[in-house]
Amino acid sequence: MVDAGEGAYNIKVLLIGWDAADWKVINPLMDKGFMPNLSAFVESGVMGNVATMRPDLSPMLWTSIATGKRPFKHGIHGFIEPTPNGEGIRPITNLSRKTKALWNILSQENKKCVVVGWWPSHPAEPINGVMVSNFYLKGTPPHGQPWPMKPGTVYPQRLIKNLSDLRIHPQELDVELILNFVPKLSEIDQDKDKHIETMACIIADCTNINRAATAILDHEPWDFAAIYFDAIDHFCHAFMSFHPPKLPWVSQNTFEHYQYVVESGYIYHDILLGTLLERTDDNTTVILCSDHGFHSDHLRPGYIPEEPAGPAICHRPYGIFAAKGPNILKDEIIYGASILDICPTILTAMGLPIGKDMDGKPLVNIFSSPPEIKVIESWDDISGNCGSHPPDMQIDPIESREAIDQLVALGYIDKPDDDNEKAVSGAIRELKYNLAKSYMDAGRYKAAIAELSEIFDKWKEEFRFGIELIRCYMAIEHFKEARELLDDIIERKREDAAKASEELKAFSKEHEGQEELSDDDSLKYRRLQARKSHNPYVFDYLMGCICIAEGNNDKGLIHLAKAEEFDSRQPDIYVKIAQAYLSMKRPLDAKMNCEKSLKIDPDNPDAYVALARSMLLMKENKKAIEYALKATSLRFHDPLAHFTIGVGLHRLGKITGALNAMKLAVMQNPVFPEAHRRLAFIYKKYFSDNTLSDNHLELSEKAKEAIKKNKRDPLSSAAEIEEVRKSTLSNLQVVSSSEAPPMELDKTVIVVTGLPRSGTSMLMQILEAGGIEVYTDGLRKPDEDNIRGYYEHEKAKGLHKDSSWLADAKGKAVKIIAQSLPQLPRYAGGTLAVRSVENEITYRVIYIERDIDEVLSSQKVMLARHNKTGKGQRLKTVFTEQLSITKEVLNRRSIPFISLNYSDTLKDPGYAVRYLNKFLNGALNEKKAASAVDPLLKRH
Repeated sequence: MVDAGEGAYNIKVLLIGWDAADWKVINPLMDKGFMPNLSAFVESGVMGNVATMRPDLSPMLWTSIATGKRPFKHGIHGFIEPTPNGEGIRPITNLSRKTKALWNILSQENKKCVVVGWWPSHPAEPINGVMVSNFYLKGTPPHGQPWPMKPGTVYPQRLIKNLSDLRIHPQELDVELILNFVPKLSEIDQDKDKHIETMACIIADCTNINRAATAILDHEPWDFAAIYFDAIDHFCHAFMSFHPPKLPWVSQNTFEHYQYVVESGYIYHDILLGTLLERTDDNTTVILCSDHGFHSDHLRPGYIPEEPAGPAICHRPYGIFAAKGPNILKDEIIYGASILDICPTILTAMGLPIGKDMDGKPLVNIFSSPPEIKVIESWDDISGNCGSHPPDMQIDPIESREAIDQLVALGYIDKPDDDNEKAVSGAIRELKYNLAKSYMDAGRYKAAIAELSEIFDKWKEEFRFGIELIRCYMAIEHFKEARELLDDIIERKREDAAKASEELKAFSKEHEGQEELSDDDSLKYRRLQARKSHNPYVFDYLMGCICIAEGNNDKGLIHLAKAEEFDSRQPDIYVKIAQAYLSMKRPLDAKMNCEKSLKIDPDNPDAYVALARSMLLMKENKKAIEYALKATSLRFHDPLAHFTIGVGLHRLGKITGALNAMKLAVMQNPVFPEAHRRLAFIYKKYFSDNTLSDNHLELSEKAKEAIKKNKRDPLSSAAEIEEVRKSTLSNLQVVSSSEAPPMELDKTVIVVTGLPRSGTSMLMQILEAGGIEVYTDGLRKPDEDNIRGYYEHEKAKGLHKDSSWLADAKGKAVKIIAQSLPQLPRYAGGTLAVRSVENEITYRVIYIERDIDEVLSSQKVMLARHNKTGKGQRLKTVFTEQLSITKEVLNRRSIPFISLNYSDTLKDPGYAVRYLNKFLNGALNEKKAASAVDPLLKRH
């Protein structure tokens, strides 16, 4: 069990998952008043997009939401997998997950947890609370027949009967409910049209999840609950083709019957949301999210690829995120959220540390008073009863087959081969393919190439593997390999198309006169059609990209023009054409193609970035900033967009803004030579800071060398890239003394911070001698460890409980330990009730940094003097990570801070004080301040 410390928050968290929910459908419904519960929710909290990941497959994504980790870390890579003995296949279950989920972490922290329907969560884990697995909805029998609960569906078993009795069969639904979805129900011949049956099953499924969830929340204790609904995704896959506006290939009759189903599904979920919110109180933080969105307009695809997980082509890269609770901002829009951030955010909200092995970060921008951010190496290293399954647990093979059949029926997977060996081989192939795409999404192209090469060598007819392999080669700028592979694929595709054409003729002759094909024959026919078809768009698009990347823009544009002739509905092709024109310094042509892309997809961040760069070339700096900001609102992690904003602001003379934008660019992509050069110029010209300027010039050269080496061998360049990354992040923590905006001393709290025994007391002495009043109660008397006093205030130790005293610290310097900095409130008291100009607090934060080994040594001596022992070198990593996180929080909140080195201050106090005084806008008497430094202070 981890010690949450005094900063722990005694709150409850309710996490609600709506698979595939999308603001594009929700916002018009809220505007019309059709989703009142969600409307009230977002008005009393925050809302925004949440970015998904590739591949956007639900079992992988919802496990990432629950763990904060990418799929190659958590182990869930698809829908099915081989059984442990390798003799068959089974649906993906939580037995495949190789890391702790939120409910495991919270269980071992003695928190009561409720989990209902999460995908995948079968078999139910023996957590500290209640778990109802995703098999709760499986195996619905014909009406009137027995409907036993599958073994392993519910933990604890005492709840099986009650939860089983709560389920409603699709044929038991009230016809009035069905009429809300399909007003012209009486016109439909249900013997021929099975859409009503499909819809009823989806409605019953989400109703049953909600019934189970509300019953458990009513009758079982809970601190954390995770409730998952897959119904919106199912409504969309089954009925989005009939959603307005009418698609050309949908008949008028079918459109009139089913045009309201998707919207009605959302409205029904709003009703279910209301029932869940009734089970919360003022001490509950509620988070609503989806794993991805769903195309609902003209971007709806006209076909579904004949490949496993082909329906994912319908997904949008942006899902929904909304949160409300006791420490959540009200009526705010947030940006930059990822599904990986949800788990760390919940842990932080509940006062628990996040694992360094998690890929997400806490969404600190949603909190009215940012909570303390704590870190540990990994929750997987913490022992305790977390409710995970034993490693040797198995699933009944009959259950597996039934579950697989249901996945086939729902369209998630193709029917597995009857030959077990082939079925296992196919399952492994798809898992490796999904794993490779997960690596690609994280920028780990070397690992992706290894997986893709293995499966493409074995399955040469699966050209999708080769296409992704080409994208990997492009990403690491191995253009020769990309071109050779593309040429090979084009030739083999032509040969395979000719062969499939002959096979299709034979198939048609064999089934001539047959009125209806079997399911297997239908699948075979569709696959032959797919093989026969030739899609020059993909090949010309890729060849155009290769030519442009090689610098041959004219030839690249020829290939892209051919691709456009074949399919002009793809927004990405116009972005690529625009990028070619930008390289050719033809901004008007680039602008025209960006506008074409945005006409097709108004939410394409790449198009906005290219448009912003076009504006820069045309000296339209304000427009460039506007378009680049639009890009970052859609996808915050975009170094080129932040760089473009920085260039535009620099040209307009907005130097502080330009500096912050450039710092964001290199924070997101440390290997960014142009951004480093621009930072070097700004520091030298505007801040007279030659040190930081020289640092960034050096980083620019190192970044260029790392990029060159990466082109030759991405594996051997890893060390250089990591060195640039670490040096960049370290450099960003040093703020130029002139960066901060003008300071009004009487409205500013000067925060002195650092690790214990790093020199904070010395820094307080410097400020006091220089004329800054210090905020101290003098309770802790001078002693052998601090002969001049500690300069502390007891109230600062309880910042997480009471921050109202900060109003009295305005115009003064106060010492606050570094780990407490994330708790600095925006307003005195830290509550929304006192948000006013008078209560607003501005800060200047001054870090005093000392060699970590010296800090630990000094702490050890001090503890020994009081007959106590420390935790030794294990704290070294923890302290370093904590400092990094606190600085990241300050950067996100735009709180000005600088760092002073303890040893350098002792050696040259005059320079250190001058640097400090610039940061404080001349508030210090430099001579008196420097006189306070005593080199003899360094005793340990």
